[in-house]
Amino acid sequence: MTYLDEELLERKPGSDPPPNEQIEQEEAKGFLLRIVATLPPRQQEVIQLKFQNDLSYQEISEITKLSVSHVGVLIHTALKTLRARHAQAARDFIPFNPRLAS
Repeated sequence: MTYLDEELLERKPGSDPPPNEQIEQEEAKGFLLRIVATLPPRQQEVIQLKFQNDLSYQEISEITKLSVSHVGVLIHTALKTLRARHAQAARDFIPFNPRLAS
């Protein structure tokens, strides 16, 4: 049995984020997936191939049978739409104010 130095344990960062950060990450991921689902199917496909599968435009082009430039346009348009929808959702979000809940 080996005893570990407590000071060493305190300095060593854990591999998992704290629970509150894990919840925030899951909520952000869920929100992003919901707004991606609002895109047209072809845009959803190229976004998933690019960011979930980490494929190049050329690889996406070969899979989808679209030109590389068309893949670029679809990704650009999808990202522009996602940014706009995210910004709108952020503007529409009203944070909880405990003083008003009484």
